[in-house]
Order: sequence, then structure tokens, then C-alpha cells
Amino acid sequence: MFQDRRSQTMLGGSILFMFLFPIYFTMVPGLVGLDDASSTGPSGKWTVSFTEETLTQTDTTDALSDGDTHEDTFVITEEMIGDNKNLASVTITIECQDQGAVGPGQNNGVDASSDVSGVSGELADQTDGGGCGNGIAASMTWNLIDGYDGQDYEADGTEAEIRSGWMDSDNGRGDWIVELTADVQNDAVGFPPFLSSDDQTYDITWTAVIFEVSMEPVVDIEDPTTA
Repeated sequence: MFQDRRSQTMLGGSILFMFLFPIYFTMVPGLVGLDDASSTGPSGKWTVSFTEETLTQTDTTDALSDGDTHEDTFVITEEMIGDNKNLASVTITIECQDQGAVGPGQNNGVDASSDVSGVSGELADQTDGGGCGNGIAASMTWNLIDGYDGQDYEADGTEAEIRSGWMDSDNGRGDWIVELTADVQNDAVGFPPFLSSDDQTYDITWTAVIFEVSMEPVVDIEDPTTA
């Protein structure tokens, strides 16, 4: 096939190079310490800041009589949160103002309970309730990332290590459900009798806090590849 020894030698060298080339580039990063650099990045002091946005859903119930129930659902998907962003918290508030006359010292109210069985992550159900006299009758909050307050701070370490502390691990996606039960003072009380309200509406607000992490070096960053 080949007419001279030179051609055979060149073929042999090419084949040997094909085998040694990938092996060489596999070994070099470990020899010069690049493995750690690629996995952790440069180390130093950083200013860590957060850019927040909120997802909000508001509903108003129909007029409810005493003991009536209403179920409200807030759906959070990965697409709603977006790339490179994390879910910090979810809050629901239930507001109401007494409708109609009630007896002295009495207010309509609400009892609320959650069902987070359809939400990713290990989240606990909550309950809350109260009267309508002060606006907010019930409120519940789930914090998905411990320690998050949205405030800038400085930290030492690698960028990867610091960012990993602000990951939501895909928790909080799914159907957030709260059921409320109306507490309506519908009996005439007092003397002379006061006619109380016989129904009540409730304003429900869901708020999800989403954030993105930004990092800037405070001092010169030590690159482990050159240290």
C-alpha cells in the first residue's frame, strides 16, 4: 500500500499522536493544579448583592356566610422564576373589613389553613386567623432559603461556594393552596339589639419573592492557578 519506509513511518507517528494527544490534555490540568481552579474558581473577598422581583396574585372571594369556605391556589413554575434566579419566600395575606353593623366589641373574622403537599421541598403546613377589625386577619410566610434578607454583604471564599449558599434547590414549585373559613357575626346582640352582618368578603394576596445574586471582588482575587 505504501511505496516507501518514510510513508509507513509517518503513518505510525500519526497513529501514536492520536492516542497520546487526549491523554496529555487529561493529565496536564492535574499536574498544574487546574482541577481545583475549575471547580471552585478564584478565592478572595466579595461584595454580594441581590436583585429582587416579586410575583403577586390577588383575589377577592364571593360574599361568604358564617362557616362558608373558600379555597385559593397560587401556582409557581420554574418558567415563572426564570434562569439564574431563586425563590426566597412565599407569603399569603387575607384582609377584610367588617361589612354591616356588628355588636360592640365583635368583629367578623377568618380561619385559614394551608395545603402545601403539592409543592416541592420539605415544607410544613400553617394555620392562622383573626378578626377583620384591623385589615389583615391572617398571614402565613414560608422562607425557602434560610438567612435571606435581601441585604448586601461581604464574604470571603470562592464565588461558587458563596453562590451555592443562595440556591433554592428547586424547592417551592407547585400548587400552593389555602382554605379559609368565614367567621361572620350574624346574630343580633346587645341592648338595644345591633343587627350584625350576614356575609363577608375577603381579599387574598399571594406574594413570591424572587432574587438574582451578583458578586463583585472587593480586593484583588487570588487565582489558585497562579498561587
